Amino acid sequence: MGLTKYGKNFLATLRRDTPVPTAVVEQRIRDAGHPAHPVWLEFHDAYAGYIEELAPGDVAFWGLSHAADRDPPPIWVNADEVFITPADGRLPEGIGCADAHPVHDYELLANGHFLGIGGPAESFDRKLERHGLMMEFYSRGNWKQTLLDRDLTKPEVVDLIEEMKASFIPEPSDKHAQYYLEPKRLLRVAPLIKKVVLYEIDPSSPA
Repeated sequence: MGLTKYGKNFLATLRRDTPVPTAVVEQRIRDAGHPAHPVWLEFHDAYAGYIEELAPGDVAFWGLSHAADRDPPPIWVNADEVFITPADGRLPEGIGCADAHPVHDYELLANGHFLGIGGPAESFDRKLERHGLMMEFYSRGNWKQTLLDRDLTKPEVVDLIEEMKASFIPEPSDKHAQYYLEPKRLLRVAPLIKKVVLYEIDPSSPA
């Protein structure tokens, strides 16, 4: 799926360094004894070299492998290598981010699912759509966040989802999280972990 305005707007906020060519990364994966899954190569081709700031001094350098002379320099993952985790019976094999602190669990599975900040998500594009959607909402004014409940069957939760269903946004949504956006409200429903969060813009903020 192509990115919507939300994903594109978020991507436009990131700096991009020169990435390692996809063909080089493909050979590194094969040399490591693993198949170069198309979804991995497509991700690297589209997003390698982008730099996502996770916190001050803490970044994720997107892609599947990186060079020693990149800017900023490597921190957590050795240059010119790939880091692949084998399938474990529950998840297919995955490949780690070119460079990110292990605590963030940035990994792209062989089925295209992304783990890490903005996930879990059924694709990396959905992570971008989520960041972009939240960025757009936050720009509308002062906001507050409320954890409504962990029981999705409660009448007030069911009624709110029904009330906002016309504002469903499909691009950031999947089985892990569904998003509903109105001018002053954003609802995030995560059915697998039974979590419903409502974000609301201060009524005094400009429309």
